[in-house]
Amino acid sequence: MMNAARLEFLGGIYMYGVVLWTDQRENRAVIWCEDHGDLAFYRGADGGDAAMTAGDLVEFNLRDTGDVRLADMPRLVTRRSHPALTAELKKAGTRMGVIRGDSPIPANSGRPAAQILPFNQIKRVAYA
Repeated sequence: MMNAARLEFLGGIYMYGVVLWTDQRENRAVIWCEDHGDLAFYRGADGGDAAMTAGDLVEFNLRDTGDVRLADMPRLVTRRSHPALTAELKKAGTRMGVIRGDSPIPANSGRPAAQILPFNQIKRVAYA
């Protein structure tokens, strides 16, 4: 990932991140940001062009609303640059007892959204 120095644009900063999860039908994505802060959420227009997949490296405009970080105008940098990241994070969470390894929730499962906790509320640190 790039260093923390970022160019600012009106209302936010430019950021790099790795896509952790996508729902192409709903045009949504969750992105792990290069600054290792809270995750960023992409909410594109319904029926939009979210061609991102888990493991893609993207650049985007980060806008922090105070409650959530939003990824605007994501641009693909490298397709599948981190293909195992999601699986490695899941393994680390399972080892720590933070998540159960036996209950994956696939994208487009039709289940309601989970409660998202900011990283600063998690007391343990994982090293994959």
